[in-house]
Amino acid sequence: MRKKEPKRPGSRETPLRRSSRLQQEKVGAQGMTSSEKPQGAGGSLSRDVLQPRESIRAYRNRVEAARDRSPSPPSPARGPLALSEPRPQTESGQPVLEQDTTLFPFVRLRRLAASQEDGPPPQQNRAKELQKPNIDWEVVKDERARLQVLEARRLRGGKPVPPEDKPTPTLHGEMDSKGPRWQARPTMSAEFKRPAEKARPSAGQSTALPAENTKAWSRPLRSRSTLGSLLVLLILGLGCWLVWEHGSPSSLLGIMGYGQLTWSGFPKLWSRTEECSSQCSLVLVESIPDTLKYQSLKPHNPTTYQAWMDLLARANSSVEIAAFYFTLRDSDVHVQDPSSWQGKAIFESLRDLPSRGVMLNIAVNSPQMSENDTAELAQHGADVRHVDMRRLTGGIVHTKLWVVDQRHVYLGSANMDWRSLTQVKELGAVLYNCSCVARDLHRIFAIYRILGKEGAAIPAVWPVGLAAQSSVSHPLKLQLNGTSAELYLSSSPPALCSQGRTPDLSAILNTIDDAEDFVYIAVMDYEPQCSFCKPRRFWPVIDDALRTAACERRANVRLLVSCWQHSKPAMFVFLESLRVLSHEPLRCPIEVKLFVVPSEGEQPPIPYAHVNHNKYMVTDRVAYIGTSNWSEDYFVNTTGVGLVIKESEAAPGRSLRQQLEDVFLRDWTSPYAFPLSHHWECAKK
Repeated sequence: MRKKEPKRPGSRETPLRRSSRLQQEKVGAQGMTSSEKPQGAGGSLSRDVLQPRESIRAYRNRVEAARDRSPSPPSPARGPLALSEPRPQTESGQPVLEQDTTLFPFVRLRRLAASQEDGPPPQQNRAKELQKPNIDWEVVKDERARLQVLEARRLRGGKPVPPEDKPTPTLHGEMDSKGPRWQARPTMSAEFKRPAEKARPSAGQSTALPAENTKAWSRPLRSRSTLGSLLVLLILGLGCWLVWEHGSPSSLLGIMGYGQLTWSGFPKLWSRTEECSSQCSLVLVESIPDTLKYQSLKPHNPTTYQAWMDLLARANSSVEIAAFYFTLRDSDVHVQDPSSWQGKAIFESLRDLPSRGVMLNIAVNSPQMSENDTAELAQHGADVRHVDMRRLTGGIVHTKLWVVDQRHVYLGSANMDWRSLTQVKELGAVLYNCSCVARDLHRIFAIYRILGKEGAAIPAVWPVGLAAQSSVSHPLKLQLNGTSAELYLSSSPPALCSQGRTPDLSAILNTIDDAEDFVYIAVMDYEPQCSFCKPRRFWPVIDDALRTAACERRANVRLLVSCWQHSKPAMFVFLESLRVLSHEPLRCPIEVKLFVVPSEGEQPPIPYAHVNHNKYMVTDRVAYIGTSNWSEDYFVNTTGVGLVIKESEAAPGRSLRQQLEDVFLRDWTSPYAFPLSHHWECAKK
């Protein structure tokens, strides 16, 4: 410590101590009258303002005296704030402690208005500096913490007290819409920190939103923004997936442009495959020219004309037809033949469908030799789509199918031609009340319709909404003619096969490989080559399967191939290469015959008539009915459809497979089946 210097001789009177001097000034101040005290708005404030030289002990005594005069019990002092923080006064001049002795966990600030008449009290600035509490002020950037300072609460007995209906003051007397920019935050212990509550703003007073309100408003805003972001990401992801699946935006727009597939083109993960009705039935239908005179009338199946007229009579909502061409009237060849009346009757029934409220949708190959029928049908309300398969795949639309009300189906070899009803030998199948089969065949037809739009292109992957509902690995299990059966549809070319669809060539090969005892085939053209390719190339896919079935598994293979004036000479050479395997020493059970439909010398002759146009196969286990000739072109570039049926071994009565076998044996043993060596004569005719 610094030593006190001794008193020098001749110096003035010894100075009083600071505490004694303050005590004297205090006694002198108490003797002042009320008239000598400062007046005005700051008059009440000057009584509580500490003088510069007043001691801390005197200040404590005055605070304790004020506390003793208070009617409420004093609150225990909490930390250094109770000792150092001055007590603000109310407008009545009474200390705040007389009204509420509980300390504020947060400080409320209020600026006292000064009177304009009276000047500032003496030493007013000095008093304000001394009255300012010992609080560390800082800029609060946390909005929630700033609001907590503004909305401080008083505590009485450990319970929060609702706020008074007074405006919330700010530090600088201004506040923006988001709350005050600057706010005081006292430095105090953690026990004084309490969560803020909502205050009631007075009229015309701008207040800050409480923390709870800010949080309540921010939650829905954040949730809405998050939901919007997720929705945008979902749309972008869906668009990227569609472009990825369909190869290009142009092909996607072509798919979505088809009205009936606008919504069905999207994935339907929640839908179930519809079960077929227990009344599902299948009937074989044939077209047999009048020149064929069978010795036995069995089997005797309904005609194609009867089946088509029956389907048109049943139609209530829609008829969908895919065909190579439309020549139901004999005007295309300028030949007046009495048998053309059946084709004309079919055409008139089709033309009247739109007037009955039945939609008629057609997909036909383009170009056509004659567009008279399709143009007139379009004039009467039919929706005709011309599919240019030559541009898309280099082939043609060779499919022949009907879908009526998505409940009934026709599939076979007959074209939409009047000759297919009376002048050409045809075979097909009609399924009644088989909605599951009809809906699956409708998806194949829908692909043709999509490709019939102008500028359409084949996508890399077809939409999930067109995915196959049946395949060789997942056939439809249904009751067919009262018998348990498994059925699936195949399609060609592979570029037009949607997800899960079995290609038509694979269906044929699987049927041959599945045979154990025999394989019977009736087809117009059989060529193990690419017939329309330039240059032509060898294609032994089906040929190898037949050789394997006969020579390795010893299954009896029989081929009944058509012979007429449009038969290609190379076909007979390939057939001879198969038949020769039956000679010694191989003795492979392979037989080949030619079926010839006599013409009896009509004058004038009917072009493209009198031919066995069948395209089916039957084995000891499976029945197959298709629409394609057996050469590479029809399975790689040209459209076609196949129907594969496998019935239960315990089927009562004559099953469909047995009926198809009877049709083959009838033709095989008929006088119209000739040995292969007879091909020179039938080809010249």
